[in-house]
Amino acid sequence: MSGLAPGLIVAAPPLGDPNFERSVVLLASHGPEGAFGWVINGRELMPLSELVVRAEVMATAPDINGSVRLGGPVSPEQVWLVYRVEDRFDGVEGQFSVGTSILATASRRVLEVLGEGSSTANVIGFAGYAGWAPMQLENEIRHGAWLPTDLDLGIVFDVPRDKAWERAFGLIGANPMSFTSRTVGSA
Repeated sequence: MSGLAPGLIVAAPPLGDPNFERSVVLLASHGPEGAFGWVINGRELMPLSELVVRAEVMATAPDINGSVRLGGPVSPEQVWLVYRVEDRFDGVEGQFSVGTSILATASRRVLEVLGEGSSTANVIGFAGYAGWAPMQLENEIRHGAWLPTDLDLGIVFDVPRDKAWERAFGLIGANPMSFTSRTVGSA
């Protein structure tokens, strides 16, 4: 199993891991070294404007849209910024491609540009990330914990986070109810 990134993986119900229950993960990399990505529908932690203040980029909150969400259980003190390729920040080092349509960075310079108001980029912040050791994700997929699907920019950037899990199931062509073992009419 290779080539999962860039893509989405959807938590199958019930996953049994509270860190990933009903999660949709934007998988940024996947290979022999393991896998890495962000839970795109993690709980909201703060507005992006508050992050700019907390990171001491600006003294007062700038007028910018966006939020910081819990991106996964690994290194939750580190914030990753994810945005569309067309919103690239010129002259900022450390931006990397997640496929052909998404960029990501942990660069403080992007926060500075956002704080200056010189960008109208649609940016999502993720505190922490989801990571898997070599072959760990493949084994979890084989055991039915995750359902891989193609990357969908709409689910990443446009669908409200509380609707992302159901919408991602639609991409797969499944319904979360298909994973229940109960028969209608039985107790």
